[in-house]
Amino acid sequence: MTAHLVLASPGAQVPDERSIVIADRFAPWAIIAPVIWLLFNRLWLEAFAALLVMAAASVLAGVAGQPALGIALDLALSLITALEGRGWRAAALQRRGWRLVDVVEADDPDIAFEIHAARATAERKTPMPASARPGLPSLKLGRQAGRETGSIGLVPVERN
Repeated sequence: MTAHLVLASPGAQVPDERSIVIADRFAPWAIIAPVIWLLFNRLWLEAFAALLVMAAASVLAGVAGQPALGIALDLALSLITALEGRGWRAAALQRRGWRLVDVVEADDPDIAFEIHAARATAERKTPMPASARPGLPSLKLGRQAGRETGSIGLVPVERN
């Protein structure tokens, strides 16, 4: 199974049919043509940076007489883009105002969206208290000599 990131469009209610579901996995097309893959996914700055790295690799391989270093740099760029490209896409969407609303384990993006929609409608019908939501740290506060104390996970917290 693959983890799928569900991003809701800016200002939209959840679940939203315009939501984007991004599979958090290896991108095989990005290893073949990283710049084209980045441009196709509207990652303009990343594509420009990748183009500069590819140009540097070409200069190293040709003019500088270091073909092994040039090939290694080009291969490293392709591998990093294939491994991290989908994360870069999610981060770029979040910078544009999209919100990460759910992470779903599923085999298919369509099934992942259906699971997300079912979760979101169930949450709207029966809201859970903040301390009972899975995956969210709860702050358990106590009083000790005029101070509020507690913990978030394993980190002790003191507030005055």
